[in-house]
Amino acid sequence: MSLLRLLQLSDSAFPTGAYAFSDGLETLTTRGEVRTPADLTAFLAGQLKHGWGAQDAPACALAWGADPAMLAELDELLDDLKLVPGPRAASTRVGANLRRAATHLWPDVVGALPATRHHATTFALLGHALGAPRADTVTAFVSGWLLGRATSATRLMKLGGLDAQRCAAHCEATAQACIHAALHATPDDLFTFIPHLDVAASEQPGLDARLFQT
Repeated sequence: MSLLRLLQLSDSAFPTGAYAFSDGLETLTTRGEVRTPADLTAFLAGQLKHGWGAQDAPACALAWGADPAMLAELDELLDDLKLVPGPRAASTRVGANLRRAATHLWPDVVGALPATRHHATTFALLGHALGAPRADTVTAFVSGWLLGRATSATRLMKLGGLDAQRCAAHCEATAQACIHAALHATPDDLFTFIPHLDVAASEQPGLDARLFQT
């Protein structure tokens, strides 16, 4: 039962609004910097190694089973690491929507849980409360992000669903390394070094036409 619930939480159809965010991919496709499947694979792998995967995945791992003080510390750390207002706001918005939807489905489980703000901390809190193991929770979290961004690419590029999924599959080893690192991380290990993507995300509001909010 816990695995079924975990898969439901990480499904792109779960009503969190995560589909509205591209993590800078829309700006890069508009500029022509991401045009091919190879470009998309490089974007996904780069985010897993140096961006989203270096922040949110370990935060999720650390938040699983954490006490309220640690959860608050992780939320504050994510505030500091997410330098661009758009992605920072997206993380807290998706986190709030995730908790709201989960409360609607499992009120007896979610109603008494401590406060969290970001997507990573909220997903971990819910995974633990629903009885999912720590490794499974982090794996589902990373998979949800990877497949979500691949799906975003089909809306932004001349790329079919099968090609987008192939790009995600090519990132399997990188995703596994991301999960392994997250499961062995301390709060001091969280970092970010994606200046090019930060600039792309910061320029998102100025695009002439937009499909996504970041």
